Amino acid sequence: MEWAIKSSQIVFPDEIKSGYLVISNERIQGFYSTYQGKIIDYTDQIIMPGFIDIHIHGWGRGSFSHKGSSGALSRMSKDLVHTGTTAYLATSGAMPNDFLEYSLAQAADYIESATPDNGAEAVGIHMEGPYINSEYLGMQSADSLQLPSISGFEKFNQIARGHIRSMTLAPELEGGLELTKYLRKQNITVAAGHTAATFDEITRAIKEADLNHFTHSYSAMRGFHHRELGVVGALMYYQDVFAEVAKQTGITIKPEAFDILYRLKTDNKMVLTTDCVGFADFPAGSAFYHYLRKQKFKTQENGYLRLENSDGSYSEIDTSNYEAIKNLEMSFLESVQAVFPRLDNGLLSVARIASENPAYLAGISARKGSLDSGKDADILVLDNQLNLLQVYCRGIKQI
Repeated sequence: MEWAIKSSQIVFPDEIKSGYLVISNERIQGFYSTYQGKIIDYTDQIIMPGFIDIHIHGWGRGSFSHKGSSGALSRMSKDLVHTGTTAYLATSGAMPNDFLEYSLAQAADYIESATPDNGAEAVGIHMEGPYINSEYLGMQSADSLQLPSISGFEKFNQIARGHIRSMTLAPELEGGLELTKYLRKQNITVAAGHTAATFDEITRAIKEADLNHFTHSYSAMRGFHHRELGVVGALMYYQDVFAEVAKQTGITIKPEAFDILYRLKTDNKMVLTTDCVGFADFPAGSAFYHYLRKQKFKTQENGYLRLENSDGSYSEIDTSNYEAIKNLEMSFLESVQAVFPRLDNGLLSVARIASENPAYLAGISARKGSLDSGKDADILVLDNQLNLLQVYCRGIKQI
């Protein structure tokens, strides 16, 4: 079946055009100035490629890193479309080895069986650990860390049936450089993260092993000093290496910190992610403090999440109700809205750092990341305030 979207603002990689974006089955057939056939008229709206989140552990009603199940991924996929995300890498954490292997097998099952009507597409796996440094552990599990190993990775990827697309590791660890070289030769993205590396150690990883990315820039890495530039200094100095930023709240990183990095990386090498975890799907009995909401949360056996306030009062929300839990974390769309006024090229910048660059790092540029002919019809319809009006995943209307 062939049909077209009409708009005066269709965002392509290098320009914004007025005309008709033609879709045939699941793919974009082409762009035309005129069209005869079925038309959906979004004349005054913005049409742009769907967002791609390459670092997301969970969202809404699903937490892959904490449940490790295909069911969690299914719930994530259905909920992510409400944030403008049409594709993502299912991101694991440093968890006990048996659980991690189970998660990888479950992810492979889901990736190979999910259909476009289920929402955002899980296009692969991002392993954030277990090859990370305990000095910069963050929210990871210290007793689940392992030393980088080619044989260890091969076992993981065999279980994942070849779906691992990205690896966050600490390149200074024993075996880190060798594994980075090995992964890059297979076109798997390798990101420095949760790392105590020196500037020189990162330099070696970039120049000798082709390390090509940094995970959640500034966070969980050796900071900058004028005599030891550390990981932060390296990610700013090497302008040809990608760097991601997560949750543009002004709390995770200050707007000025984003601006400094953006001036250095520009649209070419900046990547937006969320690093969300899916609090509502944590195992029953889990307790945690959410610094954005300044509340303590605890998951309940009855499927509710208990929110404890500073005055001692509390309330409970139904974790099966997406509308009730959608504001527990900051969404991809909200991050886009937050940074948009500070981007160099408006909507063109958004398309680059939220769609095109992440597609490249996920190894899926041939079919996602832009509205070019032949690519999947992953399309967002936005108003001029960047509010989400409609989402298409591989040509299927989602909301």
